[in-house]
Amino acid sequence: MKDFRYHVVSLTAVFLALAIGVVLGSGPMRTALVGEQDERIATLEEDLAAADDEIAGQRDEALAGEQYADETAAGLLPGALEGTSVAVISVGEPAEADVAALGERLVQSGAAVAGQVTLGEAWTDPAQAAFRNSLASTLAPNLVGVDTDAAPNIVLGHALAQALMPGAGPAADDDGDAGERAGLLLELLTESEMISGSVTGDVTGVVMAAGTGADDVEDRTTASVAYADVAGVLADYAQGVAVASGVDHEGDVPSAVRNSPTASALVTTVVTGLDYYGRITTPLALAQNIAGEVATYGPGDGRSMLP
Repeated sequence: MKDFRYHVVSLTAVFLALAIGVVLGSGPMRTALVGEQDERIATLEEDLAAADDEIAGQRDEALAGEQYADETAAGLLPGALEGTSVAVISVGEPAEADVAALGERLVQSGAAVAGQVTLGEAWTDPAQAAFRNSLASTLAPNLVGVDTDAAPNIVLGHALAQALMPGAGPAADDDGDAGERAGLLLELLTESEMISGSVTGDVTGVVMAAGTGADDVEDRTTASVAYADVAGVLADYAQGVAVASGVDHEGDVPSAVRNSPTASALVTTVVTGLDYYGRITTPLALAQNIAGEVATYGPGDGRSMLP
């Protein structure tokens, strides 16, 4: 009898569930539920269509802006750097496409790109500090016009400068073979993996293309200070130096340049100078720096978009 009552209860529960399902699936209840769902779907479809329209509008606006920038560049850039031989030095891993596009704007401005150099991880890696000290001690006696007691990063900056710009800056009055020294320094810096890239001729101007760098703010800031020191040293040799970066980041290279007593007096910075529109500003900023004016460019307070 107990088992029979158990089965009766179970069957009753099944029929009750079926009855509830029939009620919910038909009649006014079904209409209310389905109607509400249809309204939600219709609202989502409208929102999606509006978002698609907005994206299409922004895409058209961006294309129009790029066309405007291209036509503006054609009027602003040609001749701005005529006769200038530029080395593009990449630090902090900027996007290769951005560096290549910047090179095209430099060529459009009349410059010859005589060097494409990347500072390697060994330049700023804390774990390789002892190696940098040893390398700087080895190179210092072979440099001209450099204090052998200077900080390793400064010595290495002079080594890079004398490799790229033989007979310029502190080495201008050297009676030795500046060209031979430049080749030796370039070889040593490359073999030690401090730098990579190629140099096809003597350099008169420098653009430092700065990527975002390390994710950790402290590591990024430390590396940026080292790069700013190098930019300041290069400015002792080059006719002009400009640092071009992406958007603002805490501890980025332009900030380090502005905070450096040495580099801030010599080096021009262009925030967003690697972006589509900023790549027009960078050659003009370098030309202005060559003419003797140091400035900061880009969006934001205290900056202007164009020289």
